[in-house]
Amino acid sequence: MKEIISASGLTKSYGEVKALDGLDLSINEGDFFGFLGPNGAGKTTTIRLLTGIIRPDGGKITIDGFSPDQRGRVAGIIGVVPESRGFYDWMKAEEYLRFFAALYGLKGSSEVETVESLLEQVDLAKDAKKPIGAYSRGMKQRLGLARALVNSPRVLFLDEPTLGLDPQGQEDIGNLLRNLNRQGVTIFYSSHLLHEVSELCSTIAIINKGRLVAQGTMGELQKRTKLNEAYLIKIEGNLEDLELTPFLSGIDKVKIHDSLSEFVFQGSLEDANGLLSLLRENGVKILEFHSQTEALTDVFLNLVSGA
Repeated sequence: MKEIISASGLTKSYGEVKALDGLDLSINEGDFFGFLGPNGAGKTTTIRLLTGIIRPDGGKITIDGFSPDQRGRVAGIIGVVPESRGFYDWMKAEEYLRFFAALYGLKGSSEVETVESLLEQVDLAKDAKKPIGAYSRGMKQRLGLARALVNSPRVLFLDEPTLGLDPQGQEDIGNLLRNLNRQGVTIFYSSHLLHEVSELCSTIAIINKGRLVAQGTMGELQKRTKLNEAYLIKIEGNLEDLELTPFLSGIDKVKIHDSLSEFVFQGSLEDANGLLSLLRENGVKILEFHSQTEALTDVFLNLVSGA
């Protein structure tokens, strides 16, 4: 696959504080790329470097083969939704988008068509003539996304795009981003909301203290952490009355209430199936069985603490 974003050996300090310490990143065209790290890990600094807002102290960056210093080239490729949105509250949404369209050289019917299309795309057409100051937080988030799409970017940088939104607002933004990604837009998605990253992103990178800790698919990150497979099992009857010697070492977190027992079995799927077979042979009714394979939260905490 074609690499569209590359960063090697990035360093950046603010006084005596080292925000990035030799960061390496590689992102392929068409990726939905999740970018994670604890507070102060260097996420926002990385986005500012990749988009040319600030310069690194050391290292190299290319966006589709161009350096961020080649502003004219890179500006035509990227769109950015920063953590600080920078709205002009006295402007109407339609005026706001036309202003940015003009900055990108759009004129006449091309400008009008682009603005109308974007307002429809982010579901703000009916509110196009309202002043931005009267918009809710979610409406402003969608308008910021529309602004970032004015130049039809191939790469979209998003810094906490759903911060403060209610669940419906988060879902709306997520669906819009999925559609953009299906159309071929590479998305660089920085967020603290791990469940969103795990649902949306095809590749995930985790940084800590300005360095890359891990990068890969969710499955690859789970394998790297070497966390055990785990399965929740709920049965009728008292677990303590059963002879389960071959599997006792994997049984954990046992809860017994009235005539029900619930526990976690840690082991391979093959061993879990063996345990289920033994339970059935003993006439035990199995009420529930499902995987508890570690979620992104577990993987994230494991990798960051390990770093």
